[in-house]
Amino acid sequence: MQEQDKRAVESMCRCGLDIDGVIALFPKFSREDIVLIYEATKGVAGGENCISINCS
Repeated sequence: MQEQDKRAVESMCRCGLDIDGVIALFPKFSREDIVLIYEATKGVAGGENCISINCS
């Protein structure tokens, strides 16, 4: 998987899709690679460095 492919998978993970939805979008990539990217992306999104915005 090329770097550009990884970024495309990351962007779909950030859009709120679940793991099965992301895997369905990229049938040519290995499930294991997608799961690793998904978990890494979700880890960053839910980690300490996450920016929270209250729009109320």
